[in-house]
Amino acid sequence: MEINDTRLLRRIDELAAIGGRPDGGVTRLAFSEADRAGRDYVERVLRDRGLEVRIDAIGNLFGIVPGHADTGAIMAGSHTDTVVTGGRFDGALGVLAALEVAESLVDAGVTPDKPFIVASFVNEEGVRYMPDMMGSLFHCGSLSEAAVRAIAGADGTSIGDELDRWDMAGSGGINDLAPDAFVEVHIEQGPVLDLEKQPVACVRGVQGLAWYEVTVRGTANHAGTTPMETRHDAGATACDLMHELRRLPADVPGLRLTIGTVRHEPNLINVIPHTALFTIDVRHEDTATLQHTRHRIEALLDSHEDVHYRVLADAPAVTFDPGVRAAIDRAMDAEGLAPRTLISGAGHDAQILARTYRCGMVFVRTRDGVSHNVTEHARDEDVVAGARVLARTISDLLRQDSPPVAG
Repeated sequence: MEINDTRLLRRIDELAAIGGRPDGGVTRLAFSEADRAGRDYVERVLRDRGLEVRIDAIGNLFGIVPGHADTGAIMAGSHTDTVVTGGRFDGALGVLAALEVAESLVDAGVTPDKPFIVASFVNEEGVRYMPDMMGSLFHCGSLSEAAVRAIAGADGTSIGDELDRWDMAGSGGINDLAPDAFVEVHIEQGPVLDLEKQPVACVRGVQGLAWYEVTVRGTANHAGTTPMETRHDAGATACDLMHELRRLPADVPGLRLTIGTVRHEPNLINVIPHTALFTIDVRHEDTATLQHTRHRIEALLDSHEDVHYRVLADAPAVTFDPGVRAAIDRAMDAEGLAPRTLISGAGHDAQILARTYRCGMVFVRTRDGVSHNVTEHARDEDVVAGARVLARTISDLLRQDSPPVAG
């Protein structure tokens, strides 16, 4: 399958203009007017090219190229919502690369063995409304329509109100197509490919993660009059704990641990803190290693009677399907690209969809690994390389005689 490089790059520019910022970035927050406009752009192209369009109850958008068979569909895509100071490639690249595959099938007059689906999932970012990956969670049955519609945002709006306001909800799912596999092209959002001067990588999976909120109690007192040896300083205890926690990655290869937020109360320059709060973000690609590390973290926290914690998030590691990964590897080889695999440190729709379908991902290099930033940039040749790998992968999977996975 030959893709149209020029058309793909033009569509990236056109979509980036929707919600475009003066500083070169993009803002399309989920369930906003700009989000609706971006989704309208994708839907318009799908309809113009003669694809069947379906929109589900929370706005997930699907464009269907029919196949000789009615089931076992192969799906590709991502999301078009952004963070507030987003770039033009995060999410959008995956949707537009999938759209280019569909257009190339139409251009060639090809009816594939199985249906091909272009997918654009809502609210992957989770900025305006939590949780993130919302569209794929709903699609996989992990969130109900009622639960999604009831979710309130920081601005006081509800998703239900915004779905109605922008007329984004539909009633068309794709269960009848019994999708078998999903492939997502995405920028790496990290520096590895750029450092290695590699345009593309096959993603072997997504790290598991756990988030903790830790509260340390002490006693507030005057900073000048209280001797050091008599203090019950919540800030000092928190500092000691954070020092111990930051030593863990040296003991556990591949572990990523971040103290993301720190707050003291009363947060005054001349008062000993009576409370210190901080968060822990810990990740690893091996679930067993992550669990062992979590036991160590919790044992450390439990060893202090004035320390309490709660788990904010808990997600197991995901390993992508070997068959889909093999198809990506073959595609990279056919494109003359050096073999390379990476683990994803960020969450993606494919991570959630792997609960239901065979999944795989293709990473594309970005300059300095910058993402979630208005300066996010991917070279044209790398974007094209990622799309060509996707096209070859989809062609391969559309020919495979593999039974659909029950979802």
